[in-house]
Amino acid sequence: MRYTADHAFHIGSQHLRGGMPCQDYALSHTDSDFFAAALISDGCSSGGKTDVGSRVVAHSTLTAIIENPHLDEMSIDRHCHDRDRRAMMALCLKPEDMLATSLYVAIWGDRVMSRIVGDGVIAAVHRDGRLVMNKIDWANNMPVYRAYERRDNYRDFISAHGGLDALGFSQHVVSWDGEFSLPHPVEAGLVGTSIDHDLQMFRFIAVFSDGVTQVDGMDWRDVVTQLMSFKSTGGAFVKRRMLRFLKDCQEHGKGPIDDIAMACIHIDHEAE
Repeated sequence: MRYTADHAFHIGSQHLRGGMPCQDYALSHTDSDFFAAALISDGCSSGGKTDVGSRVVAHSTLTAIIENPHLDEMSIDRHCHDRDRRAMMALCLKPEDMLATSLYVAIWGDRVMSRIVGDGVIAAVHRDGRLVMNKIDWANNMPVYRAYERRDNYRDFISAHGGLDALGFSQHVVSWDGEFSLPHPVEAGLVGTSIDHDLQMFRFIAVFSDGVTQVDGMDWRDVVTQLMSFKSTGGAFVKRRMLRFLKDCQEHGKGPIDDIAMACIHIDHEAE
């Protein structure tokens, strides 16, 4: 089995008009036929220098995944916290600069897992072409960030959502079996959401920032479907697809309102 991975991110119209930097960031990495990872991070617009923070979060996460292939996601999170802290000190960053989501899909050998800490979308294309989409969001557009744990053990975040029992976290699943939404208490989403995938079932697995839900004139499901429709899988296949999408979506409206990011792994079963 062989893996290719690529990523892309683009500034949204609101940030472009306001003279703000793009606060989304993406990374991808492959290592022969054993390891692949695709990551995105979305900085909070009301935070500090989260364009920097999102890059720190993404690089910390990728490094932790590469260096700890046999650990579970909670152990990887702890390694990410350590790297975040060292980067903050080296770059003189403040806690509010680190308010950024962390989404990744990683393959180690025969194991593949996707994870969301915050909000965004995970999507996967089956070998027969069927598409599954899994969207995680939070009430009042207030997603959890792993920086909250380090700052005050989530105390202010929990209070802002109305307590642990507040239904602030929801999961919306779209598949060939239909669609359903699951509301969860805040506590259920504090440490993130992980999904284990069957490696033999899929051709593509991707993660997206919540910018896919804020494209002018388009439903988020249509956005994800278009971005997962690859014409080829060589080289910068995600960047090509993103650029074509940005051109095509002008027909529906003004394009992405918020920053948008995507990272994807292609699983080549013909190489088995």
